[in-house]
Amino acid sequence: MGNQQASKSLTDRDVQILIETSGKSEREILQWYTEFHEDSHGTDRMNKRQFQNYYLKLRNRPNLQQITDHIFRAFDIDQSGTIDFNEFLIAYIATSEGTPRQKFTYAFEVYDMNDDEIIEKKEIKKILNIICRLLGFSEHDAASYSRSMMLSFDTNRDRVLSKSEFVEGCLHDPTLGKLSNPFDL
Repeated sequence: MGNQQASKSLTDRDVQILIETSGKSEREILQWYTEFHEDSHGTDRMNKRQFQNYYLKLRNRPNLQQITDHIFRAFDIDQSGTIDFNEFLIAYIATSEGTPRQKFTYAFEVYDMNDDEIIEKKEIKKILNIICRLLGFSEHDAASYSRSMMLSFDTNRDRVLSKSEFVEGCLHDPTLGKLSNPFDL
């Protein structure tokens, strides 16, 4: 019943692509789609508020509200101001079930608040402040972790982090990597 409704808007080609990229079965994808469709009030896209509510429901952690704006931006791959089902499912699977490299690649997008493909110290500080607050650490701790991250990850010493510096840094420093991943909170 719900799957029939879902299959009206989700083409067979969409389903096949999602099976290949997410590793989920057709049945699972159609279940996800039905729920997404219901939470987006019968449309195939979610605005920021709808996404926040949906993401908080999926993660079952109400205190994540502070970081969902940034996660929305990372998931909104086409920067349209809304998230379609394909964007959502691929990003959600990568950030919840993906490899550490996949998670850190999406985490980079969370930190890159102005979408310029680099992370500046102020961006690190802002996101780490939120993460540290969620984990019960102080603002002083967040500042210390920010400094450590810049010193450890900025291999070319240009005072910003490229995507590869961020991802490789997170992979090679388990402590900072775990702390800087907003998807494992």
